[in-house]
Amino acid sequence: MGKAFDVIVIGARCAGSPTAMLLARKGYRVLSVDRASFPSDTVSTHLLHPRTVDAMARWGLLDRLVATGCPPIHTYSFDFGPFTIAGAPGVDKDAVAYCPRRTILDKLLVDAAAESGAEISEGFVVEEIMIKDERIVGIKGRSKHGGTVTETAEVIVGADGRHSMLSEAVHPEHYREKPPLWAAYYSYWRGIPTDGRLEKVALIKDASVQCPFIVRFSAWNQTHPYSVKITGDS
Repeated sequence: MGKAFDVIVIGARCAGSPTAMLLARKGYRVLSVDRASFPSDTVSTHLLHPRTVDAMARWGLLDRLVATGCPPIHTYSFDFGPFTIAGAPGVDKDAVAYCPRRTILDKLLVDAAAESGAEISEGFVVEEIMIKDERIVGIKGRSKHGGTVTETAEVIVGADGRHSMLSEAVHPEHYREKPPLWAAYYSYWRGIPTDGRLEKVALIKDASVQCPFIVRFSAWNQTHPYSVKITGDS
């Protein structure tokens, strides 16, 4: 049996780590676990809109992000073929966005949570949600060394994304469900110049519901720019 925490956060990426960090800064005893080790990649979007950039600044982390070499995005451009809509990423003066790769962003957030006093357990696979008297009281799982670990806390936070084990354990009511409408493909490219623009290009095949589209934007991966293309049908 591990030591008792005030809060256990399942998941330590861009939702779990800030949660653990902010709680630890308030003085709570926090454990954040994740099956991944960091830095590591994950299938996800990358864009940090202006409000998220503001949050990074409030947390004292924006300078760290900028120091990775990630360039600011000053313009969003949506190209629909016959016309293009372009403008600033936000309504506030000097609004700016960033687009770091998740290998950079998640590691930055994990480190910040640890520095704030949260305990981070990487490579931890949660295998069971512990329930007592109809209340979730802890987790059981395997550490990165292969040993079985039990941890308890007053509050358990699920930041484990899609197919959340914690969510399944509490049997939540599904009040808004939609079937998958498109598929995404990600790739990273070197040698693409960055000019502070995020570009989206929509290709409308016909007037039916089948609307193939391509999304392209440029960002930075510490030493070189890259672009991401997403294709699918909606």
